Amino acid sequence: MITVKENEVYKRERKTDFTLVETITLKLPKPVIYEKQEYDWYMTVALEKIDKITKDRHLLTAELILGYRWAIREGFNHQLDTALKNTYDYPRNRNTVDGVKSYIKTIENKANNEYRTA
Repeated sequence: MITVKENEVYKRERKTDFTLVETITLKLPKPVIYEKQEYDWYMTVALEKIDKITKDRHLLTAELILGYRWAIREGFNHQLDTALKNTYDYPRNRNTVDGVKSYIKTIENKANNEYRTA
């Protein structure tokens, strides 16, 4: 059985009910295929937060969504975001395109500082 969830920003396809592996097509500005693995809860959280954005959804590009996923991963794995204490926790940022961009920038800055001091 194939489970499909689709909107104007992405299409998620999962082939069985017993796996978290998904094929995600990020639609903007042109389609990009992302193969989500079992362990990749970061992308699940990124897409759930993206769903909460109601304005300027045409700005939710593949690059922005993948950057958001990266920031959530870095925020959790390197403890750069204190809101991410457990898997599937949501980052605390405004549910806007600017909020996502700001979150990515914040995590980039914290990651760069961490690498400089290591």
